[in-house]
Amino acid sequence: MPHRKLKDIVAGQELIHASIEDTVADTVKRMQQNHVGAAVILDNGELKGIFTGSNFNNGVLEPKRDPHATSVAEVMTENPVCLDCEAMGIEAVRHMRERGIRHIVVLRGNEHGYGVVSVRDFPNEELGDYEKEFEFENKLWESL
Repeated sequence: MPHRKLKDIVAGQELIHASIEDTVADTVKRMQQNHVGAAVILDNGELKGIFTGSNFNNGVLEPKRDPHATSVAEVMTENPVCLDCEAMGIEAVRHMRERGIRHIVVLRGNEHGYGVVSVRDFPNEELGDYEKEFEFENKLWESL
């Protein structure tokens, strides 16, 4: 499978977003209705963070907070990893593996808005390509 650009992966994607004032309960409901694992958090159109299932587990479930009384801004990940829409998918996979994350915000260049790419957006062939590249780099460094 040829490598894809992030803009091709998020093409046609309906972005799920929330305002910093929205509650966790409302945001999770929108995510569930749209079958997505992440929502970008905006304040007057400006990216402030990303909210994922991990944020829900670690920021709401584990400490037993009320999702109806907790704003999404309280538990979101601030300054999420972002890549330009012209970046290749393998670069997103690399960032996900190196940082232990499952979602990356895609900046859509001259278009308005954002996209979100998930580890689930990559078929095994692309993930395997990353592994091959990683093994090659390791062998190269070991030979030096």
